[in-house]
Amino acid sequence: MKSIIFFTNAFVILFNLSIYSAKADFTAKVVRVVDGDTVYVANKSGKKFKVRLTGIDAPEQNQPYGLASKYHLKEVLIDTWVLLKSKPKNGNLYSVDRYNRVLAKLILDGNDVNFLQVSSGYAWHFKRYQKQQSPSDRELYSQAELNAKKNKFRKTR
Repeated sequence: MKSIIFFTNAFVILFNLSIYSAKADFTAKVVRVVDGDTVYVANKSGKKFKVRLTGIDAPEQNQPYGLASKYHLKEVLIDTWVLLKSKPKNGNLYSVDRYNRVLAKLILDGNDVNFLQVSSGYAWHFKRYQKQQSPSDRELYSQAELNAKKNKFRKTR
């Protein structure tokens, strides 16, 4: 009897955890690229969100390579459906920053778009906020930035 209660409770806990974590991720269509690390998306019901790509920073449009960074991201993302991976925070289903932008890692066809921006030299690993990333993403993004510099892919800074 104790094992049945244990497994029932374990199932309920795991089920609730899977529902909670799934709520943070959602799919949306990229409708506008603002710059190399910010886009607008619309979900399936048409609600629009401004999204800041986590783990990276890109130059502003008026800075050197800012337009190149924006156009690279636009070339990759515009009018595509992406998965936004964001952590629930403060009762919200996803994280937002002080400008009310959704903080997310964008996944396109199984590929990490944020990482792509860094590895292509159009953005750098944003170390100031790296604690918000998983340890594996921290290492990947940091190494991608070093490789981009070494191979002279560096389009920023």
